[in-house]
Amino acid sequence: AVLGFAIECNRFSPVSTKEDFETDVDIRGNRIVAEARAEASITLPDLPGFFAEMDRTGPWTPVPLRVSQAQPGGPVEETFFKGFLAEIEAGLKSVLPVDGVFVSCHGAALAEGTDDPDGDLLELVRRVVGPDLPVVAVFDLHANVSRRMT
Repeated sequence: AVLGFAIECNRFSPVSTKEDFETDVDIRGNRIVAEARAEASITLPDLPGFFAEMDRTGPWTPVPLRVSQAQPGGPVEETFFKGFLAEIEAGLKSVLPVDGVFVSCHGAALAEGTDDPDGDLLELVRRVVGPDLPVVAVFDLHANVSRRMT
């Protein structure tokens, strides 16, 4: 499965809304595959890099769920983030079994109601897929890596 949630936040900026993500990147399903393989992708570079390497190593079947990213801003509004998590949980459950999960993150997100939305996302993924399935998450070089993200 392939999914992503990326934003760099600080508490001194206005709340980041659903519209902020829709303005930047909020894509699902085969649109993720098309963007990841596009010559000039709108996604963060780790997604096209992952697809290029997977394509190079041999046949594989991407199972795209949702990729949402926004420009740097304030904490993500709680309603949007909880909706994102619910969609990812339902999506993962609907595509199991899979061979692994690739998660494109930034690692410096904040959201209303949680100081560790990246940790929330990765814990959710692990809970759904179980302890043995490979989960690969990539972060920006200055991510705030918490124990929950490892």
